[in-house]
Amino acid sequence: MARFFTLVLFLFSSFSCFSQTFKVDTLYKHGAIDNRVNVVILGDGFTQAELPKFTEEAKKFADFFLNYAPYDVYRNYFNFFSIATPSKESGVSNPGNAPDAYPDQPVGKKDTYYGASFGEYIHRLVVVQNYQNLTDVLAFNFPTADLVVMLVNTPFYGGSGGGIAVHTLHSAANTIGVHEIGHTFSALNDEYWAGPQYGWEAPNMTAITDPATIKWKNWLNETNIGIFPHGEGEAAKWFKPTHANCLMEYLDRPFCAVCKEATAERILQVVSPIDRVMPEPAQAIVLSEQPQTFKLNLVEPEPNSLKVEWKLDGTLIKTGSEITLNVTDMQDNTGNLVASVFDSTLLSRRENREDERTKTIQWTLAKSNAPLVFKVKISDPGICPGEFSLLTASGCAGTVSWSTGETGLSVKVNPKVTTDYAVTCKMPGQPDSTLKAKVTVFAQPEATATNTGPYLEKETIEISAGGGINYFWQGPENFKSETQVSLIQNATVRNSGVYEVRVVDTNGCADTATTEVKVSPILAIENPSNALVQVSPNPARGFVKITTKLSGKSLFTLFDIQGRKVLDKHFEQQTELNLNKSTGLYLYRFSNGGREVSGKLLIE
Repeated sequence: MARFFTLVLFLFSSFSCFSQTFKVDTLYKHGAIDNRVNVVILGDGFTQAELPKFTEEAKKFADFFLNYAPYDVYRNYFNFFSIATPSKESGVSNPGNAPDAYPDQPVGKKDTYYGASFGEYIHRLVVVQNYQNLTDVLAFNFPTADLVVMLVNTPFYGGSGGGIAVHTLHSAANTIGVHEIGHTFSALNDEYWAGPQYGWEAPNMTAITDPATIKWKNWLNETNIGIFPHGEGEAAKWFKPTHANCLMEYLDRPFCAVCKEATAERILQVVSPIDRVMPEPAQAIVLSEQPQTFKLNLVEPEPNSLKVEWKLDGTLIKTGSEITLNVTDMQDNTGNLVASVFDSTLLSRRENREDERTKTIQWTLAKSNAPLVFKVKISDPGICPGEFSLLTASGCAGTVSWSTGETGLSVKVNPKVTTDYAVTCKMPGQPDSTLKAKVTVFAQPEATATNTGPYLEKETIEISAGGGINYFWQGPENFKSETQVSLIQNATVRNSGVYEVRVVDTNGCADTATTEVKVSPILAIENPSNALVQVSPNPARGFVKITTKLSGKSLFTLFDIQGRKVLDKHFEQQTELNLNKSTGLYLYRFSNGGREVSGKLLIE
């Protein structure tokens, strides 16, 4: 499990000649330290007499956090601790020289344990200045922290996110804290514009505007999610998923769906849904006529979205957190039992999430008194680029090691090219046994997509793709097709837009391509009724005469082949137009009252 602070604390504390141990208070202990998000709350500007106030504020924040979405769903995935450190003076330093400094806030420097201070350029940016004390406290009291929250003892608004999350005791303090944790823990960006120095790719910020490829494409047009510019000028280069509807922009809003997804995915990176297993899968389990129970102790979300499957030699035999087997359940002398756990939470719609986040536990099974045969099984001997294959060893009563450097009965591999792997069984008193396993990586198909446009209304759109054997189209107006060349007849402007095709080759590998279709908003090109209008000569050279038998005012409008208007003329019954235009095909529209027709005009 990756710990942000472990390396950082080592580097800082290596140069420290001072260390001090403080009491670590447990606010919430939901599980093992090595399989939870461990949150440590520190405080600055609290004197010895004010430490009970710090403890109270830390508990209040922990309660608030664990009941805030989406953390409430995963409250069992968090441990909360607090470490009280007394400051010599109460409060926080305030240089008072920032343009947005609060006029009623006392200015001055305070002697506090971590040196927290309001900003000199952005006043509300409250940061810790004595980082040595911070790293010492963590290194000698809780070195395996996943998230550090600093409470600053002042009622004035302020906070910051980064290596740690800092916030004051303002009336909106708890919400400030959750906002700052959005930066620190989930790598979210602000959805208000704080300047070009804060523009970068993040789960909720991007410079990409293509709906087909934008990172939150699976949430578009739902729960207020779209593609919104951060503002004008430099800000217009960056886009966010919602406007004025997220905690990362306004404190009185909840997290938007995109930020909830990023937060849930981050939690599931740190915590495995499998806490413990019984029996331990370190060696082969010998089954007899007596039932043997296999059990998973799970860390369950609220509501529980864990999907658990048990497979015996690749065949699904049960769901749920435990299973009981005996020797009669096995067909061969040896076999493999695999338990897989996937969190199917609706908080996330990320692609490939099941492949990336499914946790598996495997046992090698053997019938009593049956000889063990060392074997290796490949779940997918041939894979597409970016996919995984599971290599599984069985029949080893000793320890199993892989050429990848990993140990255990199975290993998940993601080779970029065709690769040979080796697995070795080591048993005391016997020579090592080594087997080979090859995983072939197929070539990535190259999908193409084109169309024969641009088009005019009523024309037939033709889109075509290449690069594979199966084609899956989707596009505007809920368009779907599974043919290589697809036609859309009687096109309208609503058919304009990006069409995406997923191309699958003979190996089952896929690639996507897009093509943009443009349909100009011109009325149907029909043979005009002579009863309404006559346009002559056609083809025309120099001038054209327009005549109608309809009374009242008429309008004649001429468009080029791209649908751009090049002239229009109001007249009654008859008019002549000088055609000082380039040669080529043009379109016209004639209207009189509620009547309207269109036609083609060739200029020579």
